[in-house]
Amino acid sequence: MSRETTGDGAQDWIYVCEDSVEGVLSGIYDAWASRHGHEHNRIEVCGLREDMNFRLFTEEVYVETSEEKSEKVLRSIYQKISAEAAGRVLRVLWSDAPDKGDTVYRFLIAGFREGARTINKLTEPCVMRMMEMVRNYGNELHLVIGFLRFHESENGSLFALYRPKNDILPGLMAHFSDRMSMENFVIIDEKRGKAGVHMAGQVWYVRELLAEELEVFRRMAQKGDDYQNMWKVFFKTTEITERHNDSSQKNHCPLWYRDYMVEFMGVDNLR
Repeated sequence: MSRETTGDGAQDWIYVCEDSVEGVLSGIYDAWASRHGHEHNRIEVCGLREDMNFRLFTEEVYVETSEEKSEKVLRSIYQKISAEAAGRVLRVLWSDAPDKGDTVYRFLIAGFREGARTINKLTEPCVMRMMEMVRNYGNELHLVIGFLRFHESENGSLFALYRPKNDILPGLMAHFSDRMSMENFVIIDEKRGKAGVHMAGQVWYVRELLAEELEVFRRMAQKGDDYQNMWKVFFKTTEITERHNDSSQKNHCPLWYRDYMVEFMGVDNLR
C-alpha cells in the first residue's frame, strides 16, 4: 500500500468499517485513538463506498468491529453531548447513506468540543447532513408502518416481510410491540437477512436469519391466508371505481412499497 503523503507532509487514512452501528463506532474509536489528526482521517462503510478503487495519498485501515469500543463511543455521546444527540447518531447509522460514517465522525468532533448545543448548529455541514439523513430515515419508517402487511402462520403467530432502504427494523419493532404487546410476531428485513422477534408479553429482540429460514418465510407468505384475503377485500370494496386515479394513488403509495402489500397482488382481478 502506498505511503505517499499530502502536500503538508501528513499521511491520510481511511478507516473501512462494517455496515453496522457497532462497526462504524469502532472505526470512529480507532480513528480518534490514532492521533493522526482528524483532518487526515476519514470513515467509510464497507459496501456503501462510492469508490472502491485504489486512491493515491491514502492508506486504508480495515476496522475490526468491537462491541466494547462501540459502547465506549456511544456512552461518551450520552455523557459529553446529549441523549438526543445519541438518538440522532443511531438513526443516521441505521440509514443507507454512503457518507454516514464520516458525517457522524465530523459531528462528534464538533460535539465533544462544544457539547449539547452542537445539534442545533445548522451552520455546521455535518449537522445539516445528519438532519437530512434523520429525516429520510423517519419518512421511510412512517410509510412502512402504514404499509406493512402481516401474514398468519399455521401456528397462529404473525409475520411480515419487507425490504427497506434504511435499517428501520428497530423503529418498526418498537412501534408494533407497543401496539401488539400480547401477540407473537416476527418482522423480517429481507435486504439485511435479519428478523425482529416479539413473544407475547416479552421484550423484542433482533437476530440474523439463515438463508433457509428466510426462504421458509417467503414460501409461507405466498400461500395466502385470512389476513391477505381481508386486505384484498378491503381494497376492493372501499374503492370508488368511477374516481380511480392511478397518479394520485402512486403519490400516496409509491411503487417502491407495493411488492409486500397483498392488496396490490393480482389487483387487476379485483376490479
